[in-house]
Amino acid sequence: MLKVKAENAVEMDKTATRLLRIEVKDINDNLPIFSEIHSSVPLVFVIQPGNTTIGRLKAVDIDDAPYNSIYYYMLPSCTNRDGIFTIDKQTGIVSVTNPNDLKYDEYHLCVLASAYNMSKTPKISFDSSNASMIAFTVRTETNSVVEQANKMKYHFQNNTVSVFGIDSELTIPVTRLKTHQPIITYQFGSVHFTPAENEDAPSESAPFFSVDPVSGDIRVDPMIGDYAEGVFTFDIVATQQRTATESIQIAHIVKQVHNVKLPSLLKFIFDQNVHLLGLNLEDFKQHLHNALKMEPTMSDISVIFGTPHVYESAGRNRSSVCFHSLRNGIILGQESAISILSATLNGGGTLSRLYQVFKVANIEPCIEPTRTLSSGLMISRSALFWVGLSLVGILILLSFCIYTCFIIRYKNYLNMKKASLDQQWIIKGNFDLNYDNCDNIFRLR
Repeated sequence: MLKVKAENAVEMDKTATRLLRIEVKDINDNLPIFSEIHSSVPLVFVIQPGNTTIGRLKAVDIDDAPYNSIYYYMLPSCTNRDGIFTIDKQTGIVSVTNPNDLKYDEYHLCVLASAYNMSKTPKISFDSSNASMIAFTVRTETNSVVEQANKMKYHFQNNTVSVFGIDSELTIPVTRLKTHQPIITYQFGSVHFTPAENEDAPSESAPFFSVDPVSGDIRVDPMIGDYAEGVFTFDIVATQQRTATESIQIAHIVKQVHNVKLPSLLKFIFDQNVHLLGLNLEDFKQHLHNALKMEPTMSDISVIFGTPHVYESAGRNRSSVCFHSLRNGIILGQESAISILSATLNGGGTLSRLYQVFKVANIEPCIEPTRTLSSGLMISRSALFWVGLSLVGILILLSFCIYTCFIIRYKNYLNMKKASLDQQWIIKGNFDLNYDNCDNIFRLR
């Protein structure tokens, strides 16, 4: 019921009222809308055998019954043009008709919630501003045996090389294990030593290595530095404990430790600073490897690099990196390595062009850099120049201040001396005047 009142704008006392009766015949005036908190469709799911249900969508209609009915329609405008996914019109449950028909990793689906029961899905486009529509993503994960087996593989660091000498480490990791993997133990299968080019095979064994049975790390005794120069090759057996009484070998991990002495180490000298060399070193390694493989007489040569360092040279910003070379797994001496890698002895070849591109200035014997406290306090030449210039400026300013103070004090001294002399002349003049006056008085008498 509504009460309508009419008033006269000129004569305010003249009014009239009427009662209006309004009958509402259709109260289905609110559209169903989606709310994020009412949606239970997972973004990531795995389709299990015999289960094709993905999730459920829930829209809300604030109209009273029986005008709060909601009907769901899967719009074909998104990636459901082939009709693999369906939605129950009454419940909003989303499902896939046949999991074997899934070809992509992601499907972007759109659903319309309507208050009207339509016989066919409306062919309309998705509108993100329409609260009666919702878009969601379904990500599929295959459940094949092969892919599941690949996910369960152990990540071993196989066929790696560690150098004992300059920039060496005493612990060599062989694997990265996930926490949920079954128990795995490690032990040495075999150890083989290959002496260097100028070394003889020692008669005694090398008890300088041990393997951690839990982590698989190889630990090296520093006393290996007194042993013969050469390459140690390890075969580490990884065993997995399946049951209390059953175990199985799951991997053979091959590791190498190069015991290199200083007489076999060389270093490349680069006409670039150590920071730029650090950026380009991997490219240089790869190009050098490719260049050696292209030459028939050098295809069996491999080069192992160390860590870049600042090269101490007068007037130049250079860097260096130590390395040693091998032929068929045998460490070469300096003479053999220089004869292979020298651009002068191999002029006009690929190595010469490679050295020009990467600014290789020379190859020298490697001397371990002296690591002292002062090395961490080194100052560049430009910084030293500006520091020296600042000190000279401070000295000039200080000298000027001292000179100014001296001039001012000396001037004050001269002024004071002049004033003192003037005062003495005044006193003397007064004394002479008084003496003359007295003399005149005596004469008058």
